Amino acid sequence: MKAIASLRLFSLFAVIPAVIVLAFSLDCAAAPTVEKTQVKAPVTITESDAGWTMDNGIIKAFVSKKNTHVTSLIYHGIEIMGPGGIWESTPGGKVTQAITIDPTKNGGERGEIAIKGVDGKMDIEIRYTLERGVSGFYTYAEYTHPATYPAAGFGENRFILQMKPTFDWLSVDADRNMLMASGKDTETGVVVHAKEQRILSEGIYKNSVEHKYSYCAEMYKLPAYGWSSTKDHIGVYFINPSTEYIGGGAAKLDLVCHLGATLLDYWTSGHYAGGACCAVPAGEDWKKVVGPIFVYLNALENPKDPSKEELDTLKATEGNPTIPPTWHDNATALFDDAIARAKPVKAAWPFEWVNGVDYPHKDQRANVTGQLVLKDPQAASTKLPHLTVGLSHPDYTGNGSAFARRSGNGDLVTWEHDGNYYQFWTDGTEDGKFDITNVRPGTYTMHAFADGVLGEYAQTDIKVEAGKNLDLGKLDWKPVRYGKQLWEIGFPTRYADKFLKGDGANYWLWGWCMRYSLLFPNDITYTIGKSDYRKDWFFEQVPHSENHAWLNPNAKDPANQRFGWVKEESLKDYPQTNEAGPWRVYGKGRATTWTIKFDMEKPSQGQAALRVALAGSDGGGGLEVGVNGKSVGTIQTISTNALRYNTNKGVWRQYTQTFDASLLKPGENTMTLTVPAGDLTTGVVYDYLRLELNDEAKPDGSLKPVN
Repeated sequence: MKAIASLRLFSLFAVIPAVIVLAFSLDCAAAPTVEKTQVKAPVTITESDAGWTMDNGIIKAFVSKKNTHVTSLIYHGIEIMGPGGIWESTPGGKVTQAITIDPTKNGGERGEIAIKGVDGKMDIEIRYTLERGVSGFYTYAEYTHPATYPAAGFGENRFILQMKPTFDWLSVDADRNMLMASGKDTETGVVVHAKEQRILSEGIYKNSVEHKYSYCAEMYKLPAYGWSSTKDHIGVYFINPSTEYIGGGAAKLDLVCHLGATLLDYWTSGHYAGGACCAVPAGEDWKKVVGPIFVYLNALENPKDPSKEELDTLKATEGNPTIPPTWHDNATALFDDAIARAKPVKAAWPFEWVNGVDYPHKDQRANVTGQLVLKDPQAASTKLPHLTVGLSHPDYTGNGSAFARRSGNGDLVTWEHDGNYYQFWTDGTEDGKFDITNVRPGTYTMHAFADGVLGEYAQTDIKVEAGKNLDLGKLDWKPVRYGKQLWEIGFPTRYADKFLKGDGANYWLWGWCMRYSLLFPNDITYTIGKSDYRKDWFFEQVPHSENHAWLNPNAKDPANQRFGWVKEESLKDYPQTNEAGPWRVYGKGRATTWTIKFDMEKPSQGQAALRVALAGSDGGGGLEVGVNGKSVGTIQTISTNALRYNTNKGVWRQYTQTFDASLLKPGENTMTLTVPAGDLTTGVVYDYLRLELNDEAKPDGSLKPVN
């Protein structure tokens, strides 16, 4: 299990540059540092007919009474706001405004304003809060649906911050900490496949595709994310003090940043197989508080400027650029500071200053503790690396809309797709211990998953009472087995990170569905006991590209280089109104068959079960399984947009294909996996494969656990 865990360990503080950084000699003694906030001026709120100006001597923000937008945000004397700070849904109907925390009555320690709308469908109240000596502000929203209201909800909802284009460095995680293309570069790009994807013909990333979904992330795992300016040396970051209000829980993958200096905090959305939409039925008395979200601003005390040599090198390497290390060091110092700032912000949750909305304080919440004990005789270890444990609302019947049914669960809403209710998640220890803190009172289902364990633990009817901690004691976890394990490929993590190009440095780069054909021109033959899944198994199986008209003839290593491998196209041939662009020329491929070879010592009987865990899939073609030349069935997969949106993880699912074990023979056997011909962004993203054999079971296709 140590080997399993080591493959995924990394530190956000040791940020790895996402593009090549030139190794010039730098003055280490003058490494950039973030300035410490010394200003302790009192908070003031100045009201006008148009809105409020909130000021604490560090930042000054203007909030519009008309639409709750933050239309101005000044920091270090610089106006950083572009289109503004926006809650996607704003108060309507009968709208009232108020100062809910008056700084003149608390010595200037804190000020808060609120705008509330009562519209008979979904009441919305939005608040902004400013604190003395804090380099940032808080914002949160309460959504209220009395039982007398008709059905209501949101396909997606979010808080958005869009800054000026001087913010040109994006920081999401260790691998996406990078200088971004300019707005001009994308404006002159050719649309390929979809409007969000453009082939750049100029700029530092020319001959590459800029795709906004390349910057999706699991919000549960992000301490902070944001943008900084290589010109002004300031940063702006979102910090979620808790993810209890994020629909989809610990598995929720969504947009967090994209081009245009845009920051997003989705609490519900339709991305990735229906996402986690919010749909409240008529007759339900429902409330949800989203946030407070902390918007953090920082600045460098001693920024470095790139040398002429660095800038000349950047210009000379356009396409697959070498970024000035000074810019990388500046941005990383700001990002690391934001990550560090997240710790005390999260530790302070729930905030005592939040009042007047449905937000229990600490004494009205409880902690839930316990220890999971793995009971699996076939497991290599009893340890539970990367254990994740959470409490969610019990599964429930949704509104049955086509939108919600994209999840593949029919009318049933499970925790991965639930945007209505709160969820509480924590990271456990390898020995199975967990402590879920600050849980609201209610009745929950507990879920858990860990590396090396196929499937998920679940226990229903967990009752949490206000102010009463709950110890669940030791809980036996018995993963399902359908027979003796014959072989496996990879190990279960819910990601494709262990397979070739599925790692953090690569998976998010656009176009692996095209470059697969360069890496594996003859497709994949994998021999159990000899092949290495890290290099011999690709992270996604897609139709095989046979038309390489997309290939930049000047690319030095088109199969592997990060940027600059796509052929430039002309706006004359493909105007931006053409949302398919050259994809119509080269966006389809032939059927792709992968072959797995394995040996059996003797004839087999009973029922065999191929267990396939997918980190994602797209298209409706499924995955056909063959054994020794005979088709035994097709796994019908649920689309999760994992290939379309370039990720190594969509919504995780496991599938089982049974077959008559007598098809296996002594000596060498072959199993084939085939995705049909079609669009290159269809197919599957792998997490794990395992073959099991129950020689006592009837080969009737029924699944009966043996443990």
